[in-house]
Amino acid sequence: MVGLSNRSRFRRRWFVTLSMIAAFAAIAVGMLLWQAVELGSLVSVSERLDSAKPLMSGLRLALIGSLAAFWPQLSLLAARMGNDDATHGRWMALRWRVVGWLLVIELVIGQNLFGRVVSTVGGPS
Repeated sequence: MVGLSNRSRFRRRWFVTLSMIAAFAAIAVGMLLWQAVELGSLVSVSERLDSAKPLMSGLRLALIGSLAAFWPQLSLLAARMGNDDATHGRWMALRWRVVGWLLVIELVIGQNLFGRVVSTVGGPS
């Protein structure tokens, strides 16, 4: 009975933590959208987004790099939750696969690689 109490308390703590993170993220997005509305013209919004693209691309690549760097600590955390070495081994086996797919997604979507290839192959009209 004590084990169930600890598990439910742990789940409740994670639920509250994730709810707080979601609430802060919603507030941040709301503030960002409020600022975008206050700018007034779509041209100025477009210019600000274009000026922020390199910074955001660098931030995404830095986050992917930090994920690769801190993956062993995350896998140890997952192994502690699962209490076995097999879980740690599975997490370590997935490390470069996850990082590789994140880089592919960043290139295709974030850097618009697919759109650039299509426009190059299609040529100017």
